[in-house]
Amino acid sequence: MSAKEPRGVIFDLDGVISDTQDMHSHVESEFLRSLGIEIHPDNITARFAGVGDKEMFSTIFAEYRVDHPMEEISVQKWKMMEDQVQKHGIKPISHVMDLIESLYNSNFILAIASGSPRNFIDQVMGALSLRKFFAVSVSSDEVERGKPAPDVFLEAARQANMDLSKCTIIEDGLSGMQAAAAAKISCVGLVKDKTKIYSADLLITSFNQLTVDMICQLQNKQNVSLPLV
Repeated sequence: MSAKEPRGVIFDLDGVISDTQDMHSHVESEFLRSLGIEIHPDNITARFAGVGDKEMFSTIFAEYRVDHPMEEISVQKWKMMEDQVQKHGIKPISHVMDLIESLYNSNFILAIASGSPRNFIDQVMGALSLRKFFAVSVSSDEVERGKPAPDVFLEAARQANMDLSKCTIIEDGLSGMQAAAAAKISCVGLVKDKTKIYSADLLITSFNQLTVDMICQLQNKQNVSLPLV
């Protein structure tokens, strides 16, 4: 790898690095139920993983014709999230720390781009001892538009001084994969069901299927085959 062309990887946070996406979706489902809106947590994850609170709740409230003060949502949701964190803790997704360490030791520039607010990103990074690995972290709250717009990824790449042609995004959410495509950055999708259609360049079901060399091949626009594991 040439020092003149450092490679980069931008990670989504919830559901990619930390096991907090399920926590988000269950809290959001419970909160919506209190307003008379029934959406299963799995459906919330499938549609809104990686989407910021404002974009998600605005969309749902418009669809269900519910009028609820948006300024109250963040306070209510994050009180419930803090209860869940206190009860269950924050754990890494299986095998992700091995990948992060391998990329870091291979001189990749690493960044986080998340739909979660800044204080939660910092909480997760502290809980999982991530700070030494990541050059920058960006919240969708810090850019004009959240996912599926590309803003948060482009801002993370800008802050980390990444070459977009030598950059890869790792996402678990449909909106995040759409944002990666809009940013014209290669994307690895961490998914449960590879029979569904996703706008990602490579689909994996576990991080033990993904290596540093495979990410390099993806950035070099080479065909990538998953290993048998």
